[in-house]
Amino acid sequence: MQRMTATEDLTSVEWRDTNWLERVGGFQNQQMVLDYFALSPFWDRQCNNQVLSMQTQYNDLRQPYEATVEALREFLSKMTGIEFAVVHEQPPVWIIQKRYRRGPAIDDVNPIATYYIMGANVYQSPTIYSVIANRLLTSLFHVNSAFKETKDMVEFYPSKGYTWKTAPETTTTKKTPTAKGVLRAQETQTFRHWMDRAIETSSIKVMQARQAIDTPEEDALKPGLESPAQNREDIGGKRPRKKLDESSNRKKKMTK
Repeated sequence: MQRMTATEDLTSVEWRDTNWLERVGGFQNQQMVLDYFALSPFWDRQCNNQVLSMQTQYNDLRQPYEATVEALREFLSKMTGIEFAVVHEQPPVWIIQKRYRRGPAIDDVNPIATYYIMGANVYQSPTIYSVIANRLLTSLFHVNSAFKETKDMVEFYPSKGYTWKTAPETTTTKKTPTAKGVLRAQETQTFRHWMDRAIETSSIKVMQARQAIDTPEEDALKPGLESPAQNREDIGGKRPRKKLDESSNRKKKMTK
């Protein structure tokens, strides 16, 4: 009994044989699809299909497709080891599965690799792991590029901290900015605006979360205590402005 081995990664390989297709007149059935696939580098010379083909090439089993397909399937189901089968057929696309058969049942197989024929080209289908890994790498690349672009737009001063870079003032001797430069400046201004909005929103949420933690719900319901909304008014500068007005009124009355 053959052992189930890992399949070589050939996802970067593209194979076709147009002369063979022109000679046979295209794919007429699934057996012709497998015969065409057997010419490609994806084929395993030790598979059960190859063994059965060598054993039946000189006897009555090698007849037209309609008469032999059931016999071939029956012989393959009695064997154990690696086999190839067409699992999906929708011309011009055919999907071929490489699997390890353990018993005669239809579902008693373990898939190893998947291949597909599109027109005359044969490819190896990538695994789900490789697809997700490539998508994650692409996402991280764009996120890293965004951080690098943001870093180039920020400058740091010990006295001011981080600030957005400002474009140098244009003098009369310099050329007028081009349309591309104006568009770039507008994009930069819009980017700075939304970054400021995001920072402001984040700071408000952090402040609200801290107030909710520092002020229990029972104390907030007691009379005489200020609510978080009133505290925010103090921070925003509304209530101190009112106190200044009252003190100024008292001073006016005393002078009178």
